[in-house]
Amino acid sequence: MPGTGWPEPGGFLPREVLKFIQLVAAQPLAGIEVVECSPPYDHAEITSLIATRVVCDTLGCLVRAGHLPRTAGA
Repeated sequence: MPGTGWPEPGGFLPREVLKFIQLVAAQPLAGIEVVECSPPYDHAEITSLIATRVVCDTLGCLVRAGHLPRTAGA
């Protein structure tokens, strides 16, 4: 991701990260945190967009796996 203080060449591709999220979120999670998303370095907002996608996909996977309620009243 380009929008970090220390980009890592040859790191994971976004599709690989999203697949990892599907595998990890199949189990109950205690929490999730996005770290090192730095807007001054994120000129095209690539890092911000993938961070948002990771959080949304994680929540969706937790709902699909039954670890979060599907409705507000459940």
